[in-house]
Amino acid sequence: MKRYYANLLGTWTDITTAGTVENRDTQTYFEENLTYQDGAHTPECYKYGYVNVQYNGKNYRIDPACIQIVEE
Repeated sequence: MKRYYANLLGTWTDITTAGTVENRDTQTYFEENLTYQDGAHTPECYKYGYVNVQYNGKNYRIDPACIQIVEE
């Protein structure tokens, strides 16, 4: 199983089930967007240099480097 963590204001937070990314389920978002389109060198989810994470009623606009995916 994969767990998704986001660095929200300096605290690594598990957003696997309690958060969303771009207003979509976290796991679904990364399965669909952590891909390379047409020979690109950057995955689709990193295209804009930020990712919107929704957690606890707040929206965080963070750098993609602030996302960690851990496979258990």
